[in-house]
Amino acid sequence: MLTGTEYVKQSIETNLFFLRIIKEHLIFASAALTLKDASLVPQLMAFKVKFENLLVCTISLARGVIKPEAIAAGDIITPYTMKAEIVTQQYTGIPINTAITQMEAALANNNAIAPNPAIVQSVNILNENIIMNLRAAIDAKKMLLSNILACKMFTNMYPAMLEHVTHEAEHYLEHLETLQSGKSLSDGPKTAAERQIFWNHIMGDHGRFIRGLLDPTEEELIAKANGFAGEFDELTNAAKEAYDQVGLLPEVTKRSINATTNIKVFKEQGTMGILECKIRSIILPLLSDHVLREANHYLKELRHE
Repeated sequence: MLTGTEYVKQSIETNLFFLRIIKEHLIFASAALTLKDASLVPQLMAFKVKFENLLVCTISLARGVIKPEAIAAGDIITPYTMKAEIVTQQYTGIPINTAITQMEAALANNNAIAPNPAIVQSVNILNENIIMNLRAAIDAKKMLLSNILACKMFTNMYPAMLEHVTHEAEHYLEHLETLQSGKSLSDGPKTAAERQIFWNHIMGDHGRFIRGLLDPTEEELIAKANGFAGEFDELTNAAKEAYDQVGLLPEVTKRSINATTNIKVFKEQGTMGILECKIRSIILPLLSDHVLREANHYLKELRHE
């Protein structure tokens, strides 16, 4: 059974990471719509504002709970997040609340103390509110995907990417449901193997998306992205084998750490190159920072296994 202290810590760390991820998914989906479907933007923006408000609430609860090193891991914000938000807002016209990024950065100056027992109820209410909104956002993403696959609408987002962000939202939902049932997110080698199956697949997808969103003239970067896609596909299959034979897990974890460290460096260089206008692509700066944070998050999880 999860202690109150661990419930609060795991909930807040999970929400700090995933709420930003989910609200950015809505930004990317909105930016990808054509003029014909511009009427869908207000609905997606309403969801975005809800998740921003939930993130602000999470940040407020995080003060005194989250250790500074949790921010230093680079999965909540990176040194590039603020600029990536500003430039993405300039490119798309979509409003992005950069004050949230400043609030998150300030968490690095807070020292963690034992959480007040009263915070458990506040976190419980927050998690239930997120679950309700997350289910609605997942339904909205699935409706978009259904219309795209039925050729009822066009978007500049790959259908596979829309499936990808839906799977991430569902993964987040599973995490919250686990916490709300009183169970820990760190629950033995089987759970660790499942996590590696999920994130290795996500990293492989990132390789494929980056490959497809780079300008055709960026041949060297395309080749590197393609290489990462293949490497993480192999690691996904290895993690599936480790799920059935847990004795294989330490070696798969070691390989996953090495591969994720390498793709993290690749993504960071890409983020800097895009922000400095040195890379030809159709990758929004915030999308580049987004996938960098996901690599940082996966590395943090791998190093705790």
